[in-house]
Amino acid sequence: MFRMKLCGGKTIVLIYLLVAFSLFFYGPALAASGSAPADRSADLRDLLYRFINFALLVIILIWALKKANIKGFFSKRIEDIRQKLDTLKKEKEEAEEKYQTIDKKLKAFEKERIEILEQYKKEGEAEKERIIAEANLRVEQIIEQSEATIQQEIQAAKDRLKQEVVNLSAQKAQEIIAREMKDEDQDRLVQDFIERVGKIH
Repeated sequence: MFRMKLCGGKTIVLIYLLVAFSLFFYGPALAASGSAPADRSADLRDLLYRFINFALLVIILIWALKKANIKGFFSKRIEDIRQKLDTLKKEKEEAEEKYQTIDKKLKAFEKERIEILEQYKKEGEAEKERIIAEANLRVEQIIEQSEATIQQEIQAAKDRLKQEVVNLSAQKAQEIIAREMKDEDQDRLVQDFIERVGKIH
């Protein structure tokens, strides 16, 4: 609505300007056409027409500007620009706040990521140390069991060897006794055995 009125006002202003300029340029020519060139009154009349035309032009311009409400248009335009600047300023502040919020979240996320990585690293190191300690303990147990088993096997081998030596010695002694013992010696040994048994009972 305001733009339509403004466009109509601009048209009126243009019409008045055309009329004023036409009077300014062609009025003196029309006035001079009815008088002789040598007449000084014609120069005065020409100057008067020019002054009147200029005064009319100024009056018409002032009237047209008031009619077109240029002041209201510019004040409205200034107010619109001010409102747009305020809106842009608010939007800029909101965008900066959002940026600050996002930046804080990103920094917090980065800090949390570093803390999580450090935690996983510590847990990994602790798990590594636990596995190594467990493996060392298991190795020690295996070594102890192996040493115990070896000692048992050595003792068993010694026992078997002693038993074999005893058996072999007994067998050799029997062979030697059987070869060299006579009947009298057997009778004497039997007699001695019977006497010992008798003494015990």
